[in-house]
Amino acid sequence: MEQFLLGLIERNSVFTAWFGFVLMTVLAFVPAMPIPLIASAIGAQYSIPIALLINLGGTVCGSVLMFITCRYFLQDWALRKVSKWHSVTGFFHLLERNGFLAILIGRLIPVLPSAGVNMIAGVSMISLRAFFLATLLGKLPTILAFTLAGNQFEDNELSTVILILLYLSVLFIVGYKIKRRWSEHTS
Repeated sequence: MEQFLLGLIERNSVFTAWFGFVLMTVLAFVPAMPIPLIASAIGAQYSIPIALLINLGGTVCGSVLMFITCRYFLQDWALRKVSKWHSVTGFFHLLERNGFLAILIGRLIPVLPSAGVNMIAGVSMISLRAFFLATLLGKLPTILAFTLAGNQFEDNELSTVILILLYLSVLFIVGYKIKRRWSEHTS
């Protein structure tokens, strides 16, 4: 399936640009999807500004659509789902105190899957405007990194892979520490 999707993106046309945008939008609804791989493939096929617009626009659009879906159409289902996630209690507390900051941290550092952040925000009291701005600002560094990595991959394969691995390692270490601290505060 991944090869099929990557093959469609590699054709570099207006259709494939829109397909990439829609694909990034849909992936925002699904936890643990290969967003970095798809964002990098889009980065390899288009100029950096166009690829960034496709990648960031698609993921933010998908996040906002999931937020709206959970807030207005599937709130009972989303509440039941997130109430089972005991490890996010600290995130809920931060979200209720400062929704913008919680979403921004949740986007900058992978404490939770992106779809989880969308769902939790949808059942919280955060405004759509604050959610949108925090999502846009929070997703920008990671999406930019993967877009640039894809754009540079053919020229510097080894150094690109090393930089991505270092970037991800730092994000996961910081995310783990934050998640552990949230768990300690709620225990």
